[in-house]
Amino acid sequence: MLKLPTCPHCNTIYRYGDVRKEMNKKQCVCYNCGKKFKPSKKKVWILFLIIALIAAIFDVFSLYMIEGLSFIGLLAINVIAVTAGYLLMPYAVRFTPKIK
Repeated sequence: MLKLPTCPHCNTIYRYGDVRKEMNKKQCVCYNCGKKFKPSKKKVWILFLIIALIAAIFDVFSLYMIEGLSFIGLLAINVIAVTAGYLLMPYAVRFTPKIK
């Protein structure tokens, strides 16, 4: 599931920075073959839902298991989880051929 996307026409692998630039566009052009495609973010939403679920479960267990845990501690854990999801976003984007 987590791998950098490729061009759906010529299978050129895009680098992390290139995916970051292309993922917010509605239509992209391959720098290798020149054909158009669009980024699909369905798996990005799935990734964030999984991270949110894991963070919520961890919050509940940490509240019961760690006696002196404060709100700031929980907030720090959740910020780390969201940051990890943000950094993993390009690995969840997929490029699909542009329908004419």
